[in-house]
Amino acid sequence: MTPQKTKAPKKITLSDRLAYAALILVEKVLSILPCWLVWKIGARTGQLIMLAAKQRRIIATYNLRLVHPEASDEDIKQYTKDVFRHSFGNLFSSIKTSTIPADQIQDHFETADFHRLNELSADQGAILLLFHMGNWEMLTKMTALLPEHKALGGMYRPLKNPLIDAHVRNKREADGSLLFSRKRGLIKASQHIRNGGILGILCDQAAGHAGMHMPLFGKETSITPLPAILALKYNCPIFPISLESTTPGKWKMKVHSPLVFSADANKKSATQEIAATMEKLMKAYSRDIFWLHNRWKMKPNDIKGSQGEE
Repeated sequence: MTPQKTKAPKKITLSDRLAYAALILVEKVLSILPCWLVWKIGARTGQLIMLAAKQRRIIATYNLRLVHPEASDEDIKQYTKDVFRHSFGNLFSSIKTSTIPADQIQDHFETADFHRLNELSADQGAILLLFHMGNWEMLTKMTALLPEHKALGGMYRPLKNPLIDAHVRNKREADGSLLFSRKRGLIKASQHIRNGGILGILCDQAAGHAGMHMPLFGKETSITPLPAILALKYNCPIFPISLESTTPGKWKMKVHSPLVFSADANKKSATQEIAATMEKLMKAYSRDIFWLHNRWKMKPNDIKGSQGEE
């Protein structure tokens, strides 16, 4: 019998080590600063990056025009500025808050309608529909708010730098969250839901060949069907989660009304219903959504041409 081949671990390079050392240094510096100041430093950095990164600015503007077709040119410019400020304010803050123990994290965010999760029975699984919104790293610290019988898990995509990947994964798991790799962890994630656990799935990035092609804000893109597949298989609700920046260094997490699919729903119809919910939240909280990536996978020249910027 031919032995099963296992993928060799990625060789750690000098650039990996330098990037890891830089992250640790930044963490240590930010950990001694108040959270409101870290957010403001990040927001100011975002303003400077917006001026320097022309292509990213064009992409963000293109995305926001799809989300807000009713907005004027001046409104879109302001949305774009806000997105850069909030994206980097939240990014810097996520590094800061990763150093804060879970039992102290409530000093930095408030919750709304969290009772919807606490009312789940012990054996009822659930899915959290998550976005790259606000300081999303704080979601890994939700375990402090959940009943003892509810385990929190999340799907994640391993980072390319193995040192940073291990560091981030250890921090996320330190407060009791479970992580399931998108590549090899689907079986364990399914077992987690079947055993009554809560599973977070990010839904707002293009899913590539694994996704279902359907409109989002009127333009076709690839949307992950995973939340729909798991919800239908295990007959569990999907709770959309928003994480809004309220003031520098503080956020509000809201658990929205759950999606519960009918008995005749299928993967496509359920994913379409999820996409409609995504549109509502991504528009309502657009300043806190990470719009700096090419969500609709348009070519750079197409995006620039459709914008008419510069």
